[in-house]
Amino acid sequence: MKQNIEEDVKILEELMRKVNKHLYPFTEEEDLAFFQKKDLRDRLYGKFPKCFLKIKGMGQEIPFLPICNRMGIHDPKMIQFSTKLANRMKENPNFDQDQIITVLARLKSLTNIYSKDIPKPPLEAAKKAMTTRMFSKIKRYLDQTRGN
Repeated sequence: MKQNIEEDVKILEELMRKVNKHLYPFTEEEDLAFFQKKDLRDRLYGKFPKCFLKIKGMGQEIPFLPICNRMGIHDPKMIQFSTKLANRMKENPNFDQDQIITVLARLKSLTNIYSKDIPKPPLEAAKKAMTTRMFSKIKRYLDQTRGN
């Protein structure tokens, strides 16, 4: 029972991410400009602290790498941007290199999770398959009647 609920929650999160992507079609540049403004970034961090990965740099931990969009939903584009940024930090001696490697592993894991298409629940997949078969039969019937 608990596993079914967890699967349902994952499916709902993916659906919310897809709906959000269609409702708020921000470009990557708009999201990046949003995160470059310190007051907006701090406000978003206060509202959604799990949307940032922290990195130790120059003696303090800073919430630096965004993994969500401005609506607080995990976004594959933001995860990809954070991965590029973390790869650049790998060469910088001001950052803890062990933590950078850990963050890159976490970002890779998030990329694998959120870059996939939405899994369809079995019931909906069966309904779609049945509808497709019905339309195929109708099309075949129409093709046969037109040919006669």
